[in-house]
Amino acid sequence: MLAELSAAEDVLEARNVPVPREASAPHGIGVMVVPPWREGLLAEVLPDVYRDIVEIVADAPGPLQAKQIVPQIGLEATTAKIEGTRAKLKRLVERGWLAEGTPGRFTLARHDGDSGWANSR
Repeated sequence: MLAELSAAEDVLEARNVPVPREASAPHGIGVMVVPPWREGLLAEVLPDVYRDIVEIVADAPGPLQAKQIVPQIGLEATTAKIEGTRAKLKRLVERGWLAEGTPGRFTLARHDGDSGWANSR
């Protein structure tokens, strides 16, 4: 996990995007795995499973539920896996990557001035 954070920091630095203080905390204390979305930040900075979720939602023709995403990320559709994925979806909503217009149905977040959604490029 720390290697993923280091890689995410490298991507952020390469794009001249400030690294959140939480992501650079030593020894995993206060580490923020999913950074808040901000202009210029791409899905590449997300850990693999979160990036996969964002890409699946980006490719979907409409809102998706957690139970629809679980098999697409290679997990067995058990209650535990669905609830774990739902928690990840909620975290992506809290951080501005996804939106939950209807409870339990997730889409890409639209940001002011977006002509399209560039985070999955």
